Amino acid sequence: MSGRLESMRLGSIAEINMLPARVRDEIYLRLIPDPLLAVVSLDRQTLRGNGWHVPVRITAPDGSSWARVELWARPDDRDPTLLLDVGMSGFAVPELSLVQINDPSAPRFAIDRDEDGRDTLLGTACRNEVEEGRALAAGLAPGQVRRGLRMLGAVLESMDEFCRLLGSEFYLLEPLFYHSAILYERRHCGYFIGRERMEEIDAGFQPGEELQRRLDGSSPFRGQGLERTARGRSWAIHDGILADSWEGVKMFRAPQALSRISTFPGGAY
Repeated sequence: MSGRLESMRLGSIAEINMLPARVRDEIYLRLIPDPLLAVVSLDRQTLRGNGWHVPVRITAPDGSSWARVELWARPDDRDPTLLLDVGMSGFAVPELSLVQINDPSAPRFAIDRDEDGRDTLLGTACRNEVEEGRALAAGLAPGQVRRGLRMLGAVLESMDEFCRLLGSEFYLLEPLFYHSAILYERRHCGYFIGRERMEEIDAGFQPGEELQRRLDGSSPFRGQGLERTARGRSWAIHDGILADSWEGVKMFRAPQALSRISTFPGGAY
C-alpha cells in the first residue's frame, strides 16, 4: 500500500478526503510518529492498543479541506495524547494549525473551561485564571492542560513526510502562543510573517525596556523574572502585557532548507 500511496500524486487535503476511508486513514496515520505510537502501545498495522480498539480517531469530512487526527492512550481519557489539525492554507499549501501533545499520566489543569463551565478554547476566548495560575506554578505554558512529551520534533518530521506526499516543499504553521513560535523556531521553522514582531517582543523584554517594566507583580502572570524564559514571556503576553493582542505571526517549515532563525537567542524554554 505504501508504494501505491507514493504514486497517487495527490495535491491537496481535499483530494485525500475523497479517497476510500481505508486509504484516506492510512495517509493520515503517517502524521503520528512511531515514538508516540509506542507511548500508547499501539500497533500501526492493526490499530489495536492496550486491549481496546480504535485508539486513533480521524475526522476528515468529504468535500472539506481539513482533517483532525487524534491518538488516545485509553478509552476513558479526557484528552488525546496527540491532537493534530491540518488543512490547506489560502496559499494552496498544507498548514499545521494545531498541535497538542499530552502526557496521559501527568496531572491535569482545567484551563480549557472557565468557572461557569464554558469552553475557553485553551484560554484564547476566555480564561480560568485559577487553573492557569496552578498550571504556571507547575511549569506549564499557556494552552497546556497537561505537560507534554517532548515529541514536537518527531511530529514535525511526520508532517514533513506528509507534505512530501502532497508534493509540497514547505508547509505553514500557526503558533497559538508566543512560546509556540519559539518552540517552532528551535525546530528549524522560519517566519512567513511576524519575524519583526517577535524581535520587537524580545527587545521589549530586555532589562529596563517597556515589557520588562510591566512585569510588576500585579498578577501571577506578570511576576519579575518571567522574561527569562519563553514560557514566562508567553504567560505575560497571554495576560495582555502587549499593547495589542497576540496575532500576526505565521511560520513555515521547509524540510530541505531548515531555518536557523532565533528571536530569543540564549533564552531558556
